[in-house]
Amino acid sequence: MTLDSFSLSHVPALRLLAPFVLGIILATWLPGPIPIIAMAGLGLVMMVVMTHWANNPLQQYRLRHWWWLPLSLMSLAAGALSLELYRPRPLDLRQVNGHAASALVEHIDTYDFGMRLQVRLLALNDHDVPPRRMLLSTRGCDYALHEGDVIGFRASMSPVTNLGNPDEFDRQNHLWQQGILYSQHLPVSQLHHLGHRPTLLSLASSCRRYLVSHVLSTSLSPQAQDLMIALLLGNSRQIDNNVRHRFSQAGIAHILALSGLHVGLITTLIWFILFPLDYLRLKKLRLIITLVTLLAFAVLTGLSPSVVRATIMIGFTLTAIVLYRKSVALNAMCMAALTTLCIWPTAIYQAGFQLSYITVAAIVGLQGIVSPGIDRKQRMLQWLWSLVSTSLIAMAATIMLSAYYFNSITLLSVLSNVLILPVMPVLMTLGVIFMFLASIGLEWNLLNGCIEAIYGYMNHVSTFISSMPGAHISGVFVTGLTVCLFYMVLGFLVVWGFKRHGKWLVATLAAMVLLVGQLVWLRFSTPSSGLMVLNDYRATPILWHENGHGYAWLPDDPSPDRELFEQTHRRLLAHLNVDSLKWVVDNMQTDLSAVHGQFAMIQGHRILAVGKHMTNKWLEQTGDLGDYDLLIVTKRYHGQLSDIMKHCTCKLVLLSGDLPEDRHKSHLEACRQLQLPCHDLKKGAYCSMPIK
Repeated sequence: MTLDSFSLSHVPALRLLAPFVLGIILATWLPGPIPIIAMAGLGLVMMVVMTHWANNPLQQYRLRHWWWLPLSLMSLAAGALSLELYRPRPLDLRQVNGHAASALVEHIDTYDFGMRLQVRLLALNDHDVPPRRMLLSTRGCDYALHEGDVIGFRASMSPVTNLGNPDEFDRQNHLWQQGILYSQHLPVSQLHHLGHRPTLLSLASSCRRYLVSHVLSTSLSPQAQDLMIALLLGNSRQIDNNVRHRFSQAGIAHILALSGLHVGLITTLIWFILFPLDYLRLKKLRLIITLVTLLAFAVLTGLSPSVVRATIMIGFTLTAIVLYRKSVALNAMCMAALTTLCIWPTAIYQAGFQLSYITVAAIVGLQGIVSPGIDRKQRMLQWLWSLVSTSLIAMAATIMLSAYYFNSITLLSVLSNVLILPVMPVLMTLGVIFMFLASIGLEWNLLNGCIEAIYGYMNHVSTFISSMPGAHISGVFVTGLTVCLFYMVLGFLVVWGFKRHGKWLVATLAAMVLLVGQLVWLRFSTPSSGLMVLNDYRATPILWHENGHGYAWLPDDPSPDRELFEQTHRRLLAHLNVDSLKWVVDNMQTDLSAVHGQFAMIQGHRILAVGKHMTNKWLEQTGDLGDYDLLIVTKRYHGQLSDIMKHCTCKLVLLSGDLPEDRHKSHLEACRQLQLPCHDLKKGAYCSMPIK
């Protein structure tokens, strides 16, 4: 299908998908269901009027181009309604907290010293409640707890909020997209097992645990075991961070997470295994078995959005074949997106959904266009060009979204994909055989050796490419406007490439000027230096940046996790153009910092962070502490603020965001009585020079 011959008649699902997506976006700001009802009513009235008016063939012919309007209004209302029905309903916490609650565990993430559980509330104070989801985090782990268990606890919920740091991860919106408005933290000893209520996903989780335990009991190396679990069961959490980092820098991190690539390979394998049914004239049965197996695989792997998208898309294609209908890949993709958004309307805001569909749309729409017309007899050359062109299209389509969500760009992903993707069908086939044998307690040494060899090859390729200069660029900062302008440039460029009309070239150049201008403005609107005191759950980070250099100090964290800090504030560091980060530590003497206990002089800012060593006895022995620009009261200080102020003066008091509620109120009252300027970090970070 070329651009000249393309029309909406080839992709009828796009006529419904576009207004449906717009309806979801509009419903985010709509005040209630009244506008939705008005849109649906207007569309219905228009449809009735047009049907009644077009009572002869001539009038029907004249109105044929206007039927899209009522259909679009109906689809727009349907999109808004889907989000309205999915939107989580708030609770009156005054009537909830302090009462006994029971909940069904839907998902568990286990860490070294705690757990994070997504649960669905069942009852409060022995009264049933409408289905509502919440997030529970625990201090300590209960390894006997599984999905499908019913637990009891004393409710002490709080609304999910962001920390208020610049360029932070929007945790509130991320959890809202999953239907979660409230969270609670409690010791694991306060969770009580009340029973088990099996669900489809909990049964799938039990199957995954069974298979994982059998895979881990094989003689395969731990790294290869983790890879098999990730490829076939969708659990990539066990993969080593160094391996994940190398694969990401090489541009092949997508093979570690289940996606359309893996579902397509599984489909091909199943289709090939069932080929004898064609000789028995049971082609429909072959298609039905393939579709059912894919659905079972999607459930087994936890119904991740990427697997669901690929399964629905392949399902529509197979259904079209069964019904002897012509299947258009772009139309199947639109139907898959529409079906997904009907179930999970907030998926449109998720990075995985956007990356998946933009990649597939670009490949489906442009793959035939970039074909150089190679002779079909030269199959190897044709296959190689298809592999290279697909990788190029995917990289061009997702490079800006990757920069927006992950603040990094991979430039050699085409080379790594050309080297890795050819072995993926072999690895997936061997993996399926390996998983089947492991599930019944058998092993095949030759099979294990082949898997180890392929994993070793993939590891060497990722190491080689990630170490090449220019393979990976980190610290890239772009905004949502940058992303929109980029895709505008890309769209105009593609249209101009086929239309070869001057107006499209002018539109491309105009959009490119806007894109470059926005990037230049973004660069020069960012202050070159400044001091920030950030809000955090664990500590009170202090960050100074100047001309691409950053200096971080965590005065109330005796063993700071530097990697976690850089990961948490990755977007902020990219926005500030910080390419080198140094840590201010005790007894460190540099041109910019000098630390003595809890005092630091950072670029002329005299900062005193009070902690557990600031006792009355210590203060009396020390005497006058001097004058400070900032006095930071950390979570480790258990005394009174008035005791500190007897020995020093300050221009501004900063209260840590991690202070317990009683001490927080006490210090706020002390600042009011002493008439001290105070900034509460619970309400957001302190920035000496706010960034735009």
